[in-house]
Amino acid sequence: MNYVIFCYREDYKCLELCIEQIRRVDQDAKFHLFDDGAAPLDPEQVPAGDDVCYKVTYFARRGNLNGLECVRGMLGCMLDLPGTDPVVKIDADTLLMDKSEIVRSLVERGKLAGGMQCAVPLGWSGCCYWLTRTAIRGALELLARREWPENKQKYPEDETISKIMLYLYGQAGVDVLEFRGGRHLIGVRTCEPSLLARIAEIARGGVCAVHCGQISFYSPLVEQYGGTIREACARVMGAILTTDRKEKETGGI
Repeated sequence: MNYVIFCYREDYKCLELCIEQIRRVDQDAKFHLFDDGAAPLDPEQVPAGDDVCYKVTYFARRGNLNGLECVRGMLGCMLDLPGTDPVVKIDADTLLMDKSEIVRSLVERGKLAGGMQCAVPLGWSGCCYWLTRTAIRGALELLARREWPENKQKYPEDETISKIMLYLYGQAGVDVLEFRGGRHLIGVRTCEPSLLARIAEIARGGVCAVHCGQISFYSPLVEQYGGTIREACARVMGAILTTDRKEKETGGI
């Protein structure tokens, strides 16, 4: 499957862990990294591998992937990928724990697009969602033909793309998986080791993804180890993965 990550300079440690984990759960993964030309990774920070394609983009991202120019740019990047396979958009600070729900959505239920609800009702989280090429083309066509009021509208990519998908294809064509207390998606809001171990344990129970990007909770790690807040985020990701591997090695699952 194709995995698309829109990254920037400070993502480098998170990016390594994100890709490492996806390779564990999907041996056929192909990675397409779209870097931010305004703050790109250093050349030595770009993950290596024959399964990795790296490009620099120059559309405005308005902070954290906001605005119509950004949404059009992201969809254009996805549509330009070689082949016809679906695309999973995942953030560098997110761990894919199990791809089976994505496969069920696309293959068994035949959906054109899907994602996991989090903070926005009937809208999916931007940390991990999936689109077919048909859905991507349809979204770009809709963006070209409809009026889109700009006044005070931020157009965050997750809300905007999920709204477009539901407008185009409705419930019959789109999955918006309910949150249900973290059944499909866990958002990490702690850096306390015992709680991270518990999150890792829960994540092994069929959770699709763990999002570690709630950086406002990680300042104790910066105070303890130094570095940037995104490096602290990578420490949290690493703690979850280390716990997960230890449990598997000792037969704890």
